[in-house]
Amino acid sequence: TGKSRAVLEKLNFCCVKYPGMRALMVRKTRESLTQSAMVTLEKHVLTQPSPVRLHHETQEYRYPNGSVIVVGGMDKSSKVMSTEYDVIYVQEARELSEDDWEMLSSRLRNHVMPYQQIIGDTNPDAPMHWIKQRANRGALTLIESRHEDNPTVTPDYLETLDALTGVRHQRLRLGLWAAAENLIYDMWNASVHLIDRFPIPEQWTRFRV
Repeated sequence: TGKSRAVLEKLNFCCVKYPGMRALMVRKTRESLTQSAMVTLEKHVLTQPSPVRLHHETQEYRYPNGSVIVVGGMDKSSKVMSTEYDVIYVQEARELSEDDWEMLSSRLRNHVMPYQQIIGDTNPDAPMHWIKQRANRGALTLIESRHEDNPTVTPDYLETLDALTGVRHQRLRLGLWAAAENLIYDMWNASVHLIDRFPIPEQWTRFRV
């Protein structure tokens, strides 16, 4: 729906408007940013030719006025948590836990900008996901966007989404915070209860049922 582009435009605008400000662009893993938000930033947001480029040694985009956008992942949280920011952008925020979100919020204290803000974009998840629950109690503002809001979305792509079924259609086409039918564990949260595959140590006890 163009939500990542919108947030990145805001990030770039703040970097230009407030010299010396610090922003953080973060996802659950640093690697996943390379082919997502960073591509959008470099291809669509930074006006070409742009003096802003990624400095690989520090993993930050540097602006001529001293502003920076630091790139990081919560898989290496010690780096992103070791400094202070004016704005934090979390891409695909549903991948993070609520603890991750609150820990990141504690880093909003650079105070070069007149306000400090954490922003996330996300596809909808289950209605019991912490993002939806925080929105329900007024702890964050949830702004809904639709595919029809995005002028780059083609009719062919909408037809593809219309062909989805069940919870995928509800979330990815209709933008609903929906759970699968007959879900037994209504507190199921993929960002918490699924982990990356890893070699299982031989000494771990096995259960077969």
